[in-house]
Amino acid sequence: MRRRPKFKRIMTPPPMKHIVVVTLIFFIITSIISVVIINNGIKPVLMDIAKTRTEQLANMAIGIAVNKKMAEDLDVDNLIEFEKDEDGNIVHYSFNTVVENRVQRNILNRVENYLNLLEDGVVPDPGVPLDVSTDPESNPSKEEIQKSKDLLQIPIGQVLGIPLLGSLGPKVPVNLDVLGFVSTEVDDKLVEWGYNNAYIIVFVRIKVELSVVIPFASEPISIEQSIPISRTGITGEVPDYIGGNDGEDPTLSIPMDSLKEQTE
Repeated sequence: MRRRPKFKRIMTPPPMKHIVVVTLIFFIITSIISVVIINNGIKPVLMDIAKTRTEQLANMAIGIAVNKKMAEDLDVDNLIEFEKDEDGNIVHYSFNTVVENRVQRNILNRVENYLNLLEDGVVPDPGVPLDVSTDPESNPSKEEIQKSKDLLQIPIGQVLGIPLLGSLGPKVPVNLDVLGFVSTEVDDKLVEWGYNNAYIIVFVRIKVELSVVIPFASEPISIEQSIPISRTGITGEVPDYIGGNDGEDPTLSIPMDSLKEQTE
């Protein structure tokens, strides 16, 4: 029997259309995986930098808001009321409730106004404070404020931690949102000095809840500050005898008035 001739099958390459489609799908998949890996690696670092920068701006804005025209607007001199005995010595002090409420209200309005400016992307200048009124109704609306889009922009090079690339690469926008209400509380601290002398430090405790927002992520932060707003001294009567030798027997002393009478 004659053998049939064998023919080699020629392998034809796939169409160019299929090659392009497969290559494109492979490129998209690898790109997505790479972006996810890089994003998971730099997102914590980026969030830490964003939180630090946002806290600095918020603390600066709160300090400017409280200290701006404090003596003129908040009437802190009449905040403390003293009660004296028959000899004119101070035996008790308390806060004037009316003035205390006005201080808290004015500080609250001013801090909220400044934080709203930060939320709109306007950063207050510590050297030249923005003229923000204590009355929230007299402040411009968001539409009236010429604002930039983002509060902060952090270069990717800074996130990578390479000094030479610190200012290079695309910039990631950072914004903040005010969560809830700003809380303020007026408190005092009595510090003793010398003999029967003391001074009262009046400070306002401010607490605000913010949210740091970066692309595809956000994280809440809490900022609390205690800012002194008044310092008042109290001078008492110096006693004739001063004891206190760490538990030892007191040293006898002669009153100066009696000594003067004997010498005269």
